[in-house]
Amino acid sequence: MSTQSERIKERRKELGLTQQQVADPVGVSRVSITQWENDPSVRISGANLARLAKVLKVSTNYILNGGPSRMEEPSGQYHLENNLAAAPAMHGQVPVISWVQAGAFTEVCHVELDPEDTIWLPRPPGASEDCFALRVVGDSMVPRYNPGTLIFVDPEVQPENGDDVVARLTDSSIEEATFKRLILEPGAPKTLMAINPNWPHRFIEINGNCEIIGTVIADMNLRRR
Repeated sequence: MSTQSERIKERRKELGLTQQQVADPVGVSRVSITQWENDPSVRISGANLARLAKVLKVSTNYILNGGPSRMEEPSGQYHLENNLAAAPAMHGQVPVISWVQAGAFTEVCHVELDPEDTIWLPRPPGASEDCFALRVVGDSMVPRYNPGTLIFVDPEVQPENGDDVVARLTDSSIEEATFKRLILEPGAPKTLMAINPNWPHRFIEINGNCEIIGTVIADMNLRRR
């Protein structure tokens, strides 16, 4: 059975693509593609894996596990669109995921994404490869974050007092993640707080029943959706 590296290299050559032609739309360097094609032990992040699968026109499962799970592809040679500019390699892109997917983020190394349906946004400067975006719902964090605001969440950033975080309550039957401000004050219990002063049950005391999924490092509002 072929290795992950062999499948990536073989598929790239089948499509007649150079390593650079794969690297640009994935948002990584050519050196990264070389590593992926030669070192089977290299772990590809969930976001990069989804973009790589889209470029190679295969499923993420085919890259990871092999087998007859390639996506159906049109006949003829595959050509990259020359009217699209790749995201800067130093930043890459992040997926916009659902709150249910965010709630499951700590249980797996990455969430399963559909390369065709996932919305991708430029990765904020300094963010890790595991950074992802969420669209705010509800009014618990107004006026700072209105419904529809996109927040960028980085699991690699250690939260500090006053940071806004996405968390999962392990003693709750609700699968979705929650978005609150983390309060870490000396002599006081660790607390998640809704910014909205009129929000019912504004404070949630946490003591081992909460997993911080990631820290909000940036946000943006779109004029059109």
